[in-house]
Amino acid sequence: MAKREFLMLAHKYVPEKHNVAGCYVSEKLDGTRCFWDGGISRGMKTDLVPWANVTNPKTGERKTKIKPISTGLWSRYGNPVNAPDWWLNQLPCIPLDGELWAGRGGFQLCRSICAKDLPSTDWEQIEFAIIGSPPFESIFADGVINNTNMKLSVSLAKMRKWLDSRPDSLLRDYRFLPSDTTFEEELAILSEALPSEGLVYLLRQRKLPEIDAQAVVEYELEKIVDNGGEGVVIRRHDSVWTPTRSHSVLKYKPFLDAEGTIVGFTSGRKTDKGSKLLGKIGALILDYNGKRLELSGLTDQEREFEDNLSYDWAVANPGIDTPYWVEGKYLRKGQTVTFRYRELSNDGLPKEARYMRPYSTD
Repeated sequence: MAKREFLMLAHKYVPEKHNVAGCYVSEKLDGTRCFWDGGISRGMKTDLVPWANVTNPKTGERKTKIKPISTGLWSRYGNPVNAPDWWLNQLPCIPLDGELWAGRGGFQLCRSICAKDLPSTDWEQIEFAIIGSPPFESIFADGVINNTNMKLSVSLAKMRKWLDSRPDSLLRDYRFLPSDTTFEEELAILSEALPSEGLVYLLRQRKLPEIDAQAVVEYELEKIVDNGGEGVVIRRHDSVWTPTRSHSVLKYKPFLDAEGTIVGFTSGRKTDKGSKLLGKIGALILDYNGKRLELSGLTDQEREFEDNLSYDWAVANPGIDTPYWVEGKYLRKGQTVTFRYRELSNDGLPKEARYMRPYSTD
């Protein structure tokens, strides 16, 4: 079976390579990618939903911890997202692809709310910005999902059989788009089904002109970044929704991002330039593609060591690598983190690398 993803993912935009005339451009939201199945799995046991990610991709065994009940809202890796009923009741009976987010700079807040085992009143801070409506034949197309966070064999025939088993009353108002629906047609349909503002809304899209399209992309990027945004997403007007990393969708940010694994720490030190990191983590030491990378950009809280013994050692030994037994309180060895950087050096190391956040598997 062909390789696929759970959702439609983007490639990176290269101005010298890509012609974006006539495409649509929107803000790239720094939140949690999400799929609403229209409510067809809402209230079911997660185990009974055929696309639920219940298997540990590393061991092939059943996960030890699974959110037991589906809400119909799913992360990009097929995990249930526990939104409260009052929030879910705002969603239409149509599949939706979008981003849960808590505003610019609100990634950590969004992540903490959406990852909870039980829904909370904090969901009043979460918006659902919609970017598309996956057709049934596309979101559940035959293929194998095989990545570090999800392994699943998808059969469209089995999905149709499962859908036929759902109550007629549940499907009475359910609406699918044809599999050949273009993005421009999606937007026209969604503009009628969704409001332009509120907690659930259609994300603003701007169609690029045929002439000077790249200049408009740069203008939109600068405007968004200057106001605290992350970047832009560009999509071809005639593209169709497909569960792959598609060249029809491009992401563009002033910084690149990557992941690395924490293998150690350096101890901070006090300097005559105002640094007050004595007794704290100076930098994370990452394994990045087999190479050592020191990563800064931590908050004071993230720089804390696990215990007083580690703190005392760091005070007595500033500015060097910590021994094997020293551990962080919030950032720990073996954890994967995301960082941003400008470009790669000649030896393949990221330049101006700064810590962003723990790597999300939801």
